[in-house]
Amino acid sequence: MPALEAHVETARADRYLAQLTSHLGHGPGGLRVLSESPDELVVDLGAATWTIRSTPEQLMLHLEADDPVALEEQSNRVAHRVEQLGRRDDLRVSWQAS
Repeated sequence: MPALEAHVETARADRYLAQLTSHLGHGPGGLRVLSESPDELVVDLGAATWTIRSTPEQLMLHLEADDPVALEEQSNRVAHRVEQLGRRDDLRVSWQAS
């Protein structure tokens, strides 16, 4: 299954994960939380699955989809959401093939 990963450096990864958990828990745009814990969130985006993990130094993002086109589309969607949330800290998502 095609997958992408990104490691976003931030000392406030736990804060961002908590914000994403709170926001995505409401199911905006048809999103569905599959599992959550204090250091991990797994979200069904419909066409892809997004896993977010926090460590003391970074936010680790993993995205996988059956379809490479859907993976590309969802990677843009996820990057935008994370960068918008972290705009004050200038967070940038740079995907790498997994």
